[in-house]
Amino acid sequence: FAIFPTDSFLHTLQKIKVLTPLKHSNKQIQSPKTNNPVFSHDELFPESSYHDNYPGSELSWLVKERDACGVGFIADLKDKPSHDVVSLGIKALSCMEHRGACLSDNISGDGSGIMTSIPWDLIEKGFGGKKLAERENRGLGMVFLPTDKALYVKCKNVIESEFGKDGLSFEGWRSVPVDENNLGPEAKKNQPKIEQFIVSSTKSKNGDELERILYLRRRITAKILFDLGLDWHQDMYFCSISSRTVVYKGMTNANSLSLYYLDLQDELYQSKFCIYHRRFSTNTMPRWPLAQPMRMLGHNGEINTLLGNINWVRSRESKLGKKEANSTKLPENDAKSFIEEHDFQQDRQFEAIVDNNKSDSANFDSTFELMVESGKSPMEALMVLVPEAYKNKPSLQNNEQIKSFYRFWEAQQEPCDGPALLV
Repeated sequence: FAIFPTDSFLHTLQKIKVLTPLKHSNKQIQSPKTNNPVFSHDELFPESSYHDNYPGSELSWLVKERDACGVGFIADLKDKPSHDVVSLGIKALSCMEHRGACLSDNISGDGSGIMTSIPWDLIEKGFGGKKLAERENRGLGMVFLPTDKALYVKCKNVIESEFGKDGLSFEGWRSVPVDENNLGPEAKKNQPKIEQFIVSSTKSKNGDELERILYLRRRITAKILFDLGLDWHQDMYFCSISSRTVVYKGMTNANSLSLYYLDLQDELYQSKFCIYHRRFSTNTMPRWPLAQPMRMLGHNGEINTLLGNINWVRSRESKLGKKEANSTKLPENDAKSFIEEHDFQQDRQFEAIVDNNKSDSANFDSTFELMVESGKSPMEALMVLVPEAYKNKPSLQNNEQIKSFYRFWEAQQEPCDGPALLV
Protein backbone atom coordinates (compact mmCIF):
# COMPACT_ATOMS: atom_id res chain seq x y z
CA PHE A 1 0.00 0.00 0.00
CA ALA A 2 1.07 3.61 -0.26
CA ILE A 3 0.44 6.65 1.92
CA PHE A 4 0.02 9.95 0.09
CA PRO A 5 1.19 12.57 2.66
CA THR A 6 -0.07 16.12 2.41
CA ASP A 7 2.33 19.06 2.43
CA SER A 8 1.27 19.95 5.97
CA PHE A 9 1.90 16.36 7.11
CA LEU A 10 5.41 16.39 5.61
CA HIS A 11 6.05 19.77 7.26
CA THR A 12 4.97 18.37 10.63
CA LEU A 13 7.28 15.36 10.26
CA GLN A 14 10.18 17.65 9.42
CA LYS A 15 9.37 19.89 12.38
CA ILE A 16 9.48 17.04 14.88
CA LYS A 17 12.71 15.72 13.34
CA VAL A 18 11.15 12.48 12.06
CA LEU A 19 11.72 13.43 8.44
CA THR A 20 14.54 15.40 6.87
CA PRO A 21 15.11 16.29 3.20
CA LEU A 22 17.51 14.05 1.28
CA LYS A 23 20.89 15.70 0.83
CA HIS A 24 23.45 14.96 -1.86
CA SER A 25 26.81 16.74 -2.05
CA ASN A 26 25.50 19.12 0.62
CA LYS A 27 22.64 20.16 -1.66
CA GLN A 28 18.99 19.25 -1.25
CA ILE A 29 17.68 17.33 -4.26
CA GLN A 30 14.53 18.90 -5.65
CA SER A 31 12.19 18.25 -8.53
CA PRO A 32 13.13 20.29 -11.64
CA LYS A 33 10.42 22.97 -11.44
CA THR A 34 9.05 22.73 -7.89
CA ASN A 35 10.57 23.02 -4.46
CA ASN A 36 9.28 19.63 -3.31
CA PRO A 37 12.10 17.67 -1.70
CA VAL A 38 12.69 14.03 -2.55
CA PHE A 39 13.27 11.82 0.49
CA SER A 40 15.46 8.74 0.81
CA HIS A 41 14.36 5.48 2.43
CA ASP A 42 16.97 5.77 5.20
CA GLU A 43 15.79 9.25 6.11
CA LEU A 44 12.15 8.21 6.14
CA PHE A 45 13.14 5.29 8.41
CA PRO A 46 16.34 6.24 10.29
CA GLU A 47 18.61 3.38 11.30
CA SER A 48 18.27 4.20 14.99
CA SER A 49 14.49 4.40 15.00
CA TYR A 50 13.31 0.88 14.35
CA HIS A 51 15.43 -1.50 12.32
CA ASP A 52 17.90 -2.25 15.08
CA ASN A 53 15.38 -2.46 17.92
CA TYR A 54 12.79 -5.05 16.96
CA PRO A 55 12.83 -8.79 17.78
CA GLY A 56 15.00 -10.63 15.28
CA SER A 57 16.91 -7.49 14.31
CA GLU A 58 19.85 -9.65 13.30
CA LEU A 59 17.83 -10.12 10.07
CA SER A 60 17.52 -6.37 9.52
CA TRP A 61 19.01 -6.72 6.01
CA LEU A 62 15.89 -8.66 5.02
CA VAL A 63 13.57 -5.91 6.25
CA LYS A 64 15.55 -3.21 4.45
CA GLU A 65 15.47 -4.97 1.06
CA ARG A 66 12.04 -3.76 0.11
CA ASP A 67 12.65 -2.08 -3.25
CA ALA A 68 9.70 -2.48 -5.61
CA CYS A 69 7.68 -0.49 -8.12
CA GLY A 70 4.99 1.95 -7.06
CA VAL A 71 1.61 1.60 -8.76
CA GLY A 72 -1.85 2.97 -8.13
CA PHE A 73 -5.24 3.78 -9.59
CA ILE A 74 -7.61 6.75 -9.36
CA ALA A 75 -11.08 6.91 -10.92
CA ASP A 76 -14.12 9.14 -10.92
CA LEU A 77 -16.94 7.25 -9.19
CA LYS A 78 -19.53 8.99 -11.38
CA ASP A 79 -17.69 7.96 -14.56
CA LYS A 80 -17.13 11.56 -15.64
CA PRO A 81 -13.89 12.65 -17.32
CA SER A 82 -12.04 15.59 -15.79
CA HIS A 83 -8.56 17.09 -15.62
CA ASP A 84 -8.71 16.75 -11.83
CA VAL A 85 -8.44 12.97 -12.15
CA VAL A 86 -5.26 13.37 -14.23
CA SER A 87 -3.83 15.94 -11.81
CA LEU A 88 -4.52 13.69 -8.83
CA GLY A 89 -2.89 10.77 -10.61
CA ILE A 90 0.23 12.84 -11.29
CA LYS A 91 0.32 14.06 -7.69
CA ALA A 92 -0.03 10.50 -6.39
CA LEU A 93 2.74 9.42 -8.78
CA SER A 94 5.04 12.12 -7.39
CA CYS A 95 4.53 10.63 -3.91
CA MET A 96 6.03 7.37 -5.19
CA GLU A 97 9.47 8.63 -6.16
CA HIS A 98 10.92 6.55 -3.31
CA ARG A 99 9.59 3.44 -5.08
CA GLY A 100 11.81 3.97 -8.11
CA ALA A 101 15.47 4.50 -8.88
CA CYS A 102 17.59 7.10 -10.65
CA LEU A 103 20.44 6.63 -13.07
CA SER A 104 24.00 7.76 -12.43
CA ASP A 105 23.14 11.37 -13.29
CA ASN A 106 20.72 11.47 -10.31
CA ILE A 107 17.97 12.93 -12.53
CA SER A 108 17.00 10.32 -15.13
CA GLY A 109 14.51 7.84 -13.74
CA ASP A 110 14.22 4.19 -14.68
CA GLY A 111 10.60 4.70 -15.64
CA SER A 112 7.42 6.63 -14.84
CA GLY A 113 4.09 6.74 -16.63
CA ILE A 114 0.32 6.98 -16.61
CA MET A 115 -2.50 5.31 -18.51
CA THR A 116 -5.77 7.21 -19.01
CA SER A 117 -8.80 7.26 -21.23
CA ILE A 118 -8.12 9.09 -24.51
CA PRO A 119 -8.43 12.90 -24.16
CA TRP A 120 -10.12 13.41 -27.53
CA ASP A 121 -10.74 17.16 -27.00
CA LEU A 122 -7.00 17.69 -26.71
CA ILE A 123 -6.07 15.31 -29.55
CA GLU A 124 -8.61 16.80 -31.96
CA LYS A 125 -7.21 20.29 -31.34
CA GLY A 126 -3.90 19.06 -32.72
CA PHE A 127 -5.58 18.04 -35.98
CA GLY A 128 -6.72 21.56 -36.76
CA GLY A 129 -10.43 20.91 -37.25
CA LYS A 130 -9.97 17.99 -39.65
CA LYS A 131 -13.19 16.03 -40.01
CA LEU A 132 -12.80 12.68 -38.29
CA ALA A 133 -14.98 9.64 -37.74
CA GLU A 134 -17.13 9.34 -34.61
CA ARG A 135 -15.01 8.92 -31.49
CA GLU A 136 -16.26 5.40 -30.82
CA ASN A 137 -15.01 4.37 -34.28
CA ARG A 138 -11.48 5.74 -33.82
CA GLY A 139 -8.24 4.54 -32.30
CA LEU A 140 -5.21 6.48 -31.07
CA GLY A 141 -1.66 5.18 -31.33
CA MET A 142 1.21 6.38 -29.12
CA VAL A 143 4.57 5.34 -30.52
CA PHE A 144 8.29 5.75 -29.85
CA LEU A 145 10.08 6.26 -33.19
CA PRO A 146 13.79 6.15 -34.14
CA THR A 147 15.85 9.34 -34.14
CA ASP A 148 17.75 8.20 -37.26
CA LYS A 149 16.07 9.98 -40.19
CA ALA A 150 16.05 7.02 -42.58
CA LEU A 151 14.66 4.61 -39.97
CA TYR A 152 12.16 7.25 -38.84
CA VAL A 153 10.73 7.57 -42.36
CA LYS A 154 10.73 3.78 -42.84
CA CYS A 155 8.81 3.27 -39.60
CA LYS A 156 6.18 5.87 -40.40
CA ASN A 157 5.65 4.51 -43.91
CA VAL A 158 5.07 0.98 -42.62
CA ILE A 159 2.68 2.17 -39.90
CA GLU A 160 0.68 4.27 -42.36
CA SER A 161 0.45 1.37 -44.79
CA GLU A 162 -0.48 -1.34 -42.29
CA PHE A 163 -3.00 0.75 -40.38
CA GLY A 164 -4.75 1.56 -43.64
CA LYS A 165 -5.83 -2.06 -44.14
CA ASP A 166 -8.63 -4.33 -42.93
CA GLY A 167 -11.31 -1.67 -42.74
CA LEU A 168 -9.10 1.00 -41.19
CA SER A 169 -8.31 4.46 -42.51
CA PHE A 170 -5.10 6.20 -41.45
CA GLU A 171 -6.03 9.79 -40.52
CA GLY A 172 -2.69 11.41 -39.71
CA TRP A 173 0.13 12.11 -37.25
CA ARG A 174 0.48 14.38 -34.24
CA SER A 175 3.83 15.30 -32.65
CA VAL A 176 3.60 14.95 -28.88
CA PRO A 177 4.87 18.19 -27.27
CA VAL A 178 7.70 17.58 -24.79
CA ASP A 179 10.16 19.68 -22.78
CA GLU A 180 13.58 18.02 -23.02
CA ASN A 181 14.93 20.25 -20.26
CA ASN A 182 13.16 18.00 -17.76
CA LEU A 183 15.13 14.92 -18.79
CA GLY A 184 18.40 13.88 -17.24
CA PRO A 185 21.48 13.50 -19.46
CA GLU A 186 21.23 9.70 -19.58
CA ALA A 187 17.52 9.69 -20.51
CA LYS A 188 18.12 12.40 -23.13
CA LYS A 189 20.76 10.24 -24.83
CA ASN A 190 18.18 7.53 -25.50
CA GLN A 191 15.13 9.74 -26.02
CA PRO A 192 13.01 8.59 -28.99
CA LYS A 193 10.84 10.72 -31.21
CA ILE A 194 7.35 10.52 -29.72
CA GLU A 195 4.30 10.81 -31.95
CA GLN A 196 0.62 9.87 -32.01
CA PHE A 197 -1.58 8.81 -34.90
CA ILE A 198 -5.30 8.41 -35.43
CA VAL A 199 -6.95 5.57 -37.33
CA SER A 200 -10.67 5.16 -37.93
CA SER A 201 -12.89 2.24 -38.91
CA THR A 202 -14.43 2.60 -42.34
CA LYS A 203 -16.95 -0.09 -41.35
CA SER A 204 -18.14 1.59 -38.14
CA LYS A 205 -16.46 -1.00 -35.92
CA ASN A 206 -16.25 -0.11 -32.22
CA GLY A 207 -15.73 -1.55 -28.76
CA ASP A 208 -14.09 -4.96 -28.38
CA GLU A 209 -14.25 -5.65 -32.10
CA LEU A 210 -12.26 -2.51 -32.97
CA GLU A 211 -9.81 -3.24 -30.14
CA ARG A 212 -9.06 -6.69 -31.61
CA ILE A 213 -8.47 -5.27 -35.08
CA LEU A 214 -6.08 -2.63 -33.69
CA TYR A 215 -4.33 -5.32 -31.61
CA LEU A 216 -3.76 -7.55 -34.65
CA ARG A 217 -2.58 -4.71 -36.85
CA ARG A 218 -0.11 -3.61 -34.17
CA ARG A 219 1.45 -7.05 -33.88
CA ILE A 220 1.55 -7.51 -37.64
CA THR A 221 3.18 -4.08 -38.04
CA ALA A 222 5.73 -4.81 -35.30
CA LYS A 223 6.72 -8.07 -37.05
CA ILE A 224 7.15 -6.32 -40.42
CA LEU A 225 9.36 -3.66 -38.81
CA PHE A 226 11.35 -6.37 -37.03
CA ASP A 227 11.92 -8.16 -40.36
CA LEU A 228 13.17 -4.85 -41.78
CA GLY A 229 15.86 -4.80 -39.13
CA LEU A 230 14.25 -2.51 -36.54
CA ASP A 231 14.56 -3.70 -32.95
CA TRP A 232 11.48 -3.05 -30.80
CA HIS A 233 13.47 -2.17 -27.68
CA GLN A 234 16.01 0.03 -29.46
CA ASP A 235 14.38 1.59 -32.51
CA MET A 236 10.60 1.72 -32.14
CA TYR A 237 7.84 0.74 -29.75
CA PHE A 238 4.04 1.01 -29.55
CA CYS A 239 3.22 2.39 -26.09
CA SER A 240 -0.46 1.94 -26.87
CA ILE A 241 -2.88 1.62 -29.79
CA SER A 242 -6.46 1.58 -28.64
CA SER A 243 -9.89 3.11 -29.05
CA ARG A 244 -10.10 3.48 -25.26
CA THR A 245 -6.77 4.19 -23.59
CA VAL A 246 -3.45 5.97 -24.10
CA VAL A 247 -0.13 5.57 -22.26
CA TYR A 248 2.33 8.40 -21.56
CA LYS A 249 5.59 7.05 -20.14
CA GLY A 250 9.35 7.38 -20.28
CA MET A 251 12.67 7.39 -18.43
CA THR A 252 11.74 10.24 -16.12
CA ASN A 253 11.50 10.40 -12.36
CA ALA A 254 8.06 10.65 -10.82
CA ASN A 255 8.09 14.43 -10.47
CA SER A 256 9.24 15.09 -14.04
CA LEU A 257 6.70 13.11 -16.08
CA SER A 258 4.13 15.92 -16.30
CA LEU A 259 6.91 18.49 -16.80
CA TYR A 260 8.27 16.51 -19.74
CA TYR A 261 4.91 15.70 -21.39
CA LEU A 262 3.25 19.08 -21.83
CA ASP A 263 -0.09 17.44 -22.72
CA LEU A 264 -0.46 16.38 -19.09
CA GLN A 265 -0.56 20.04 -18.01
CA ASP A 266 -3.34 20.97 -20.45
CA GLU A 267 -6.84 21.43 -18.97
CA LEU A 268 -8.24 19.71 -22.07
CA TYR A 269 -6.53 16.50 -20.97
CA GLN A 270 -9.49 14.87 -19.23
CA SER A 271 -9.96 11.28 -18.16
CA LYS A 272 -12.32 9.10 -16.13
CA PHE A 273 -9.41 7.21 -14.57
CA CYS A 274 -5.63 7.21 -14.19
CA ILE A 275 -3.28 4.28 -13.64
CA TYR A 276 0.11 5.58 -12.50
CA HIS A 277 3.41 3.75 -12.12
CA ARG A 278 6.94 4.44 -10.87
CA ARG A 279 9.32 1.71 -11.96
CA PHE A 280 12.16 0.05 -10.11
CA SER A 281 14.17 -2.00 -12.62
CA THR A 282 15.01 -5.43 -11.26
CA ASN A 283 15.68 -8.09 -13.88
CA THR A 284 16.24 -5.66 -16.79
CA MET A 285 18.19 -2.48 -17.51
CA PRO A 286 16.11 0.72 -17.76
CA ARG A 287 14.79 1.50 -21.25
CA TRP A 288 12.09 3.84 -22.53
CA PRO A 289 9.78 1.01 -23.74
CA LEU A 290 10.00 -0.84 -20.43
CA ALA A 291 8.62 2.05 -18.38
CA GLN A 292 5.10 1.36 -17.15
CA PRO A 293 2.13 1.17 -17.34
CA MET A 294 2.33 -1.35 -20.13
CA ARG A 295 -0.48 -1.50 -22.73
CA MET A 296 -3.05 -3.03 -20.38
CA LEU A 297 -1.72 -2.96 -16.83
CA GLY A 298 0.67 -1.67 -14.23
CA HIS A 299 2.60 -4.28 -12.22
CA ASN A 300 4.42 -4.28 -8.89
CA GLY A 301 6.53 -7.19 -7.70
CA GLU A 302 8.80 -9.69 -9.38
CA ILE A 303 7.47 -12.73 -11.24
CA ASN A 304 9.70 -15.37 -9.67
CA THR A 305 8.69 -18.03 -12.20
CA LEU A 306 9.55 -15.82 -15.19
CA LEU A 307 11.74 -18.16 -17.25
CA GLY A 308 9.34 -21.06 -16.75
CA ASN A 309 6.38 -18.88 -17.70
CA ILE A 310 8.12 -17.66 -20.88
CA ASN A 311 9.04 -21.20 -21.94
CA TRP A 312 5.57 -22.56 -21.26
CA VAL A 313 3.92 -19.75 -23.22
CA ARG A 314 6.20 -20.56 -26.16
CA SER A 315 5.32 -24.23 -25.84
CA ARG A 316 1.58 -23.61 -25.64
CA GLU A 317 1.53 -21.03 -28.44
CA SER A 318 2.06 -23.77 -31.00
CA LYS A 319 -1.28 -25.27 -29.94
CA LEU A 320 -3.25 -22.07 -30.42
CA GLY A 321 -3.80 -22.84 -34.10
CA LYS A 322 -2.40 -24.67 -37.10
CA LYS A 323 -4.24 -23.12 -40.03
CA GLU A 324 -2.11 -21.41 -42.63
CA ALA A 325 -2.45 -17.65 -42.65
CA ASN A 326 -1.42 -16.76 -46.17
CA SER A 327 -2.34 -13.09 -45.88
CA THR A 328 -2.83 -10.48 -43.21
CA LYS A 329 -6.46 -9.99 -44.21
CA LEU A 330 -8.86 -10.41 -41.32
CA PRO A 331 -11.90 -12.69 -41.78
CA GLU A 332 -15.06 -10.62 -41.94
CA ASN A 333 -16.54 -10.07 -38.46
CA ASP A 334 -14.24 -12.69 -36.96
CA ALA A 335 -11.11 -11.12 -35.54
CA LYS A 336 -11.47 -13.22 -32.37
CA SER A 337 -11.36 -16.50 -34.29
CA PHE A 338 -8.45 -15.18 -36.33
CA ILE A 339 -6.43 -14.73 -33.10
CA GLU A 340 -7.35 -18.19 -31.82
CA GLU A 341 -6.56 -19.96 -35.11
CA HIS A 342 -3.46 -18.19 -36.35
CA ASP A 343 -1.63 -16.68 -33.41
CA PHE A 344 1.35 -18.87 -32.56
CA GLN A 345 5.04 -18.23 -31.96
CA GLN A 346 6.38 -19.46 -35.30
CA ASP A 347 3.76 -17.63 -37.37
CA ARG A 348 5.65 -15.34 -39.73
CA GLN A 349 3.01 -12.65 -39.52
CA PHE A 350 2.98 -11.76 -35.85
CA GLU A 351 5.26 -10.22 -33.28
CA ALA A 352 6.16 -12.86 -30.66
CA ILE A 353 4.05 -12.80 -27.52
CA VAL A 354 6.99 -13.36 -25.15
CA ASP A 355 10.57 -12.19 -25.52
CA ASN A 356 13.64 -12.64 -23.34
CA ASN A 357 14.50 -8.97 -23.91
CA LYS A 358 11.27 -7.84 -22.29
CA SER A 359 10.80 -7.35 -18.58
CA ASP A 360 8.66 -9.73 -16.53
CA SER A 361 5.92 -7.06 -16.56
CA ALA A 362 6.06 -6.67 -20.35
CA ASN A 363 5.85 -10.44 -20.93
CA PHE A 364 2.98 -10.74 -18.47
CA ASP A 365 1.17 -7.84 -20.15
CA SER A 366 1.54 -9.47 -23.59
CA THR A 367 0.14 -12.79 -22.36
CA PHE A 368 -2.69 -11.08 -20.50
CA GLU A 369 -3.47 -8.95 -23.56
CA LEU A 370 -3.72 -12.04 -25.80
CA MET A 371 -6.18 -13.69 -23.41
CA VAL A 372 -8.36 -10.58 -23.19
CA GLU A 373 -8.38 -9.99 -26.95
CA SER A 374 -9.29 -13.66 -27.43
CA GLY A 375 -12.51 -13.11 -25.49
CA LYS A 376 -11.79 -13.57 -21.79
CA SER A 377 -12.77 -10.85 -19.34
CA PRO A 378 -9.83 -9.11 -17.64
CA MET A 379 -10.82 -10.62 -14.28
CA GLU A 380 -11.00 -14.16 -15.65
CA ALA A 381 -7.63 -13.76 -17.40
CA LEU A 382 -6.01 -12.53 -14.18
CA MET A 383 -7.52 -15.43 -12.20
CA VAL A 384 -5.99 -17.82 -14.74
CA LEU A 385 -2.56 -16.19 -14.79
CA VAL A 386 -2.29 -15.28 -11.09
CA PRO A 387 -4.47 -17.75 -9.17
CA GLU A 388 -4.90 -17.30 -5.45
CA ALA A 389 -3.78 -19.94 -2.96
CA TYR A 390 -7.23 -21.51 -2.90
CA LYS A 391 -6.63 -24.87 -1.22
CA ASN A 392 -7.86 -25.00 2.39
CA LYS A 393 -8.85 -21.34 2.21
CA PRO A 394 -11.74 -20.88 4.70
CA SER A 395 -13.61 -18.31 2.60
CA LEU A 396 -13.77 -20.78 -0.32
CA GLN A 397 -14.84 -23.84 1.66
CA ASN A 398 -18.40 -23.60 0.38
CA ASN A 399 -17.61 -22.19 -3.05
CA GLU A 400 -16.98 -25.23 -5.20
CA GLN A 401 -17.33 -23.27 -8.46
CA ILE A 402 -14.27 -21.13 -7.78
CA LYS A 403 -12.20 -24.09 -6.59
CA SER A 404 -13.20 -26.06 -9.68
CA PHE A 405 -12.21 -23.10 -11.85
CA TYR A 406 -8.71 -23.05 -10.34
CA ARG A 407 -8.35 -26.84 -10.51
CA PHE A 408 -9.25 -26.81 -14.21
CA TRP A 409 -6.78 -24.06 -15.10
CA GLU A 410 -3.96 -25.66 -13.08
CA ALA A 411 -3.67 -28.19 -15.90
CA GLN A 412 -3.95 -25.58 -18.67
CA GLN A 413 -1.81 -22.61 -17.65
CA GLU A 414 1.18 -22.38 -15.32
CA PRO A 415 0.69 -19.60 -12.74
CA CYS A 416 2.83 -16.47 -12.67
CA ASP A 417 4.12 -16.50 -9.11
CA GLY A 418 5.21 -13.30 -7.42
CA PRO A 419 3.09 -10.27 -8.48
CA ALA A 420 2.34 -8.08 -5.47
CA LEU A 421 -0.16 -5.81 -7.23
CA LEU A 422 -1.70 -5.65 -10.69
CA VAL A 423 -3.88 -2.78 -11.86
